[in-house]
Amino acid sequence: MESDGTINRFEMNRIICADVLDGLRSFPDNVVHLTNCSPPYNVKLPYRNYTDNLPHAEYLKWLESVFKEVFRVTVPGGRCAINIDAVTNRQDDNDQEYIRPIYPELYQRLKQIGWKFKTEICWVKQNVAGKPTAWGSWLSPSNCNIRRNHEYILVFSKDQWVLNGTDSHGQETKTDLKPADFVQWTISTWFIQPETRKLCGHPAPFPEELAKRVIKLFSYPGQTVLDPFNGVGTTSFAAFKWNRNYLGIDNCKEYCDFAEERIQELIVQRNTEGYVEDDPETVCKGWKGKDEKQDVIDLESGYGQP
Repeated sequence: MESDGTINRFEMNRIICADVLDGLRSFPDNVVHLTNCSPPYNVKLPYRNYTDNLPHAEYLKWLESVFKEVFRVTVPGGRCAINIDAVTNRQDDNDQEYIRPIYPELYQRLKQIGWKFKTEICWVKQNVAGKPTAWGSWLSPSNCNIRRNHEYILVFSKDQWVLNGTDSHGQETKTDLKPADFVQWTISTWFIQPETRKLCGHPAPFPEELAKRVIKLFSYPGQTVLDPFNGVGTTSFAAFKWNRNYLGIDNCKEYCDFAEERIQELIVQRNTEGYVEDDPETVCKGWKGKDEKQDVIDLESGYGQP
């Protein structure tokens, strides 16, 4: 947040290389319309600059701290969509909990913060993770495993169910949803292939189609989308591609640089071809060939205030 002595200003369309809590605490209240994210699952994945193996209680406390800050920076009616799963417990208490269902514990903590639970979506990945059996129990009930091919997206709202159709400057905006997409995406099961590309060595990027659906279904063009676990920037990329402002936070410089490069490539494509391949009519709406992507809101105008 900047100040020129009389006007407080907040810059959007940024990738912020910082600890997630430090980054969120630099934001003013009530500036984000939608958070779309997938936090680390605490399963020892090889992220850069992060140890994915906290004690479970510490991990949950950390997530609670993050989503408490997300709540603060979200506008009334704004949404928070969290891609999360149940995972094989690889910690010392795995004799008590073979599969660790993170989502019910996360649900309870977000309710305590003040989030209102809106819905859940089952993302069917159409591939299978995990081994079919423990050693010695092939074709036997002795210790067979259920192999997971789905994850969840938990969707919460702040204070109220209705999100007002105004952009980040308080101006009226309209949906870019198409009837066929709306009918399909409001079914609670989404069949989407996982991301298979190697994106800057990130161990678990989610697919652009997943981000696209969440962004278009739960926000309006011109509003602001946050990913506090931005990684290689799929949420930021999809938000910018579909004419939303974006804010991304990650503590890994390599991931942040990669996320910025993806957006710069999109700017070049738009300025060269005038549209992006998915949907020329929708994507071009409001596009003015910007070389710069900064947008600034005036916090003293009444926007960004409770």
